[in-house]
Amino acid sequence: MSEEKETNIFQIMHSLLASFFGVQSQENMDRDEKYIEKNGIKVYIILGFILVFCLLMGLYTMVKIIIYFAV
Repeated sequence: MSEEKETNIFQIMHSLLASFFGVQSQENMDRDEKYIEKNGIKVYIILGFILVFCLLMGLYTMVKIIIYFAV
């Protein structure tokens, strides 16, 4: 019998990043579904907001740097 390991924070972040790009594997989706059924969706929502915030801040910083050097 194989013992299933608990999903860790890095696997959740990997799943969220993969979903941002639309390249999630079926195995990861099944793992995520089991985690959500057992523990709820709260962790995914919080990490999703954090990742979106980091993406927006990265884009904002990139635009500011480009504008600074273009002028």
